[in-house]
Formats: sequence, structure tokens, C-alpha cells
Amino acid sequence: MAACVILHYVVNDAFIAEARACEAAVNFAMELGFMSIHVEGDSLTVIKKLSSLSNDKPIIRPIISDIKSKLTFFKKITFSHVGHRGNEAAHVLAKAHHCFQLPRYWIEEFPSEVEQAVFRDLR
Repeated sequence: MAACVILHYVVNDAFIAEARACEAAVNFAMELGFMSIHVEGDSLTVIKKLSSLSNDKPIIRPIISDIKSKLTFFKKITFSHVGHRGNEAAHVLAKAHHCFQLPRYWIEEFPSEVEQAVFRDLR
């Protein structure tokens, strides 16, 4: 339904990058007024932290806490882990980020390569 690309500079840890992407998805869904969302990610650690009460990974703790503070905004929010092959659309967007100097948002219309990746993800 919607997608975005937001540049994050000086992110030197994969966990932080994945947590920031999840945070951006939740913020974008809030801005659009979605009340029920499903967030998929290929970082099992980030997905587990969002689904648990513990905060034992200090490097992503502030980001996870920020996301969790927004959960009450939604009637329903779920997080699930998908492997790299099931998350191709996100990777297509991530590779395209260098084309955009500013955040880029799409609602109901996407670049054709992203739309094709979504259909491949659904298989």
C-alpha cells in the first residue's frame, strides 16, 4: 500500500540499519493513519526484540523502545521475520536509495521494479 526510502547516514551496524527501517515503517504508517499494520523484516534479532519484553541488545535499545512506545497507536500491529528471499521489495528499495537525496514516499503507486519485487515476494 505504501513504501518509503529514508537515508540514514553513518549507520555502521546492520542491527541499527534494520531497526531504523522498522522504525521508519511504523512512523510512516502512523502518518498515513493506518490502524492495522503488519511489518516484515529480515533481521530476526530486531523482530524478536519487538515481540519481547527484554532489552538486552544495548545498540538497538533506544530504537526498539521508540517503536514500542508507538504500539498503542495501532489497533493491531504485528511483526514477523521473513528471509532475504521473501523481502526482495525492501532490498530493491534499499539499493535504489542512492538515487534519492531526500526521503521519498510512494502511496499506491511504486516504481515498476519494486512492484515486480512485491509480486515475486508473494510467491
